[in-house]
Amino acid sequence: MKPWRILQIPFSRVTRWISSPCAIRCFFRLVGYLKPYWGSLIILLVLMAAGAALEVMPSEFTLRLIDHHLAKGTLAGSGPLIAAFFGFLALAFCVHITRYVLLGWVGQMAMLDLRMQLFTHLMRRSTHFFHRNPVGRLMTRVISDVQNLNEMFSSGFVAIVGDALSLLAIMIWMFSKHAGLAAVALGIMPFLLIATEIFRRHAGDAFRETQGRYAAIQAYLQEQLSGMSLVQLNDQEARSRFAFMGLNQKYLSAFIRTIFAYAVFFPVVEFITSATLAALIFYAGFKLQSGALTLGLLLAFIQQSGRFFRPIRELAERYNVMQTAMASSERIFRLLDNRDEIAEIPAAKPAVFQQEIRFEDVSFAYEDKGRQVVQSLSGVIEKGRRVAVVGHTGAGKSTLINLLMRFYDVNQGRILVDGLDLRELRLKELRGLFGLVLQDVFIFSGSLEDNILLGRPKDTRRLGLVLEQSQLDDMVARLPEGLATQVGERGQKLSAGERQLLAFARMLYEEPAILLLDEATANIDSETEHKIQTVIERVSHRLTTFTIAHRLSTIKDADEIWVMDQGRLIERGTHDQLVAEEGHYAKLVRLQFEGQA
Repeated sequence: MKPWRILQIPFSRVTRWISSPCAIRCFFRLVGYLKPYWGSLIILLVLMAAGAALEVMPSEFTLRLIDHHLAKGTLAGSGPLIAAFFGFLALAFCVHITRYVLLGWVGQMAMLDLRMQLFTHLMRRSTHFFHRNPVGRLMTRVISDVQNLNEMFSSGFVAIVGDALSLLAIMIWMFSKHAGLAAVALGIMPFLLIATEIFRRHAGDAFRETQGRYAAIQAYLQEQLSGMSLVQLNDQEARSRFAFMGLNQKYLSAFIRTIFAYAVFFPVVEFITSATLAALIFYAGFKLQSGALTLGLLLAFIQQSGRFFRPIRELAERYNVMQTAMASSERIFRLLDNRDEIAEIPAAKPAVFQQEIRFEDVSFAYEDKGRQVVQSLSGVIEKGRRVAVVGHTGAGKSTLINLLMRFYDVNQGRILVDGLDLRELRLKELRGLFGLVLQDVFIFSGSLEDNILLGRPKDTRRLGLVLEQSQLDDMVARLPEGLATQVGERGQKLSAGERQLLAFARMLYEEPAILLLDEATANIDSETEHKIQTVIERVSHRLTTFTIAHRLSTIKDADEIWVMDQGRLIERGTHDQLVAEEGHYAKLVRLQFEGQA
């Protein structure tokens, strides 16, 4: 980008956000978060009005002290006036302290409510939503964007009300004392308003672009740090650094545009302020000669004119906060308005598994008009049976688990639990039927015990039984801190096999009715695989088991094996039956065991 292009003001692309319907809707939605604290807001407005009245008192004291005492060459009798002056200063100090503390409290409480609403909203989104939205971007919405709104509540439109009241009080005082001087002082206002409007127009797009670039940096940084081992393994540090530099350059370009707007605006305001002061002195010179104006009144007006321009400068500074906050609010409300979720019908029924799970002509695609991952699949998983699914990568095996857990809804057909469609069941109870163990186990930061219980009530006897059943008791006994051992971020202090055993312990503690295994033994050593197979054998007599496997040796004893290819169920039967048929499954068996040989 050429240097002068950064400073170029794009008049034709400026968005008038203050008058736009979107900005107005966002503003009133933000105000809604202040409603629970209306009592505090009323007190705050009273304090702001009191602070505005106190703004003019120093000038009133200056006027009286000079004209009534100093003009006569004596301070005799001025003691009460001086004492009252310091008394009002102390009162103004207390009012301002209380005002800022209360303003900060209201802002923080409103942001607490918004942050909790965002987090709760994210907890209800579908799996598809998180596949389409990077984690870094969502973190920016909950943390950075909410913080921007907090700054607006603390020093934004609520504080603007205080500035407006101060301006009103100063204008009333000026006109009550001398209309001519007030007219001179305020005559420069049109120029100031024009400068402010130009500044507002120039800065608007830059503020929004700056926030967007900042979110992109956070998302990229989160992704690179999460995958740092892969970056280093493939010698991609230079490429990542170059890409990160590009994102920073774009952020810098947007930020420089805002700096340029401020660099022009504030000197203009200072020039207008100085011009106003010069006009006051020039006008007052004639009035002083004719005796129509006193020196005390002139000095009081000069003092008050400085106070008059201070709120205007602060309004301009708060415009930055308002612009940033409005850009953040648009993104936050866009997220809150997202309805990408698995809905539960109002009359949802209890989820009970006593007989069977039935797939009836099920078809599914992850994207509208996309490739169908599952096509016209029908099958039955009877209670107490062990069903395994095999097939090449991309055959649609894992998708069946996503559909069973209702992470996604089927596009065609239906899945029934004891004759009831999954969509008719209570979502929490439905998912409570399943115990899921994946190939890539997610471990939370915290202790071993925390990761097994997952916030559920602790039953010491049951926990001990689970450790024995999951073959995890030996490992726990070897650890100095036992179940209190910290596992590190994402369980980095545990081996892959230990994480798998921990996942089984977590699942068993939940006491599910159906065990779902998705490549649970794909990435572990033979010893741990043997342990897991022992665990499965121990619990299979009381659990219905639905297994997705690449290692065909682990599913030889399954009651039924489903063979999938390109989303279709092409074969089913026991291991011996399918091998005898010399079909697709038999080919998979030969390829795998020949490869092992």
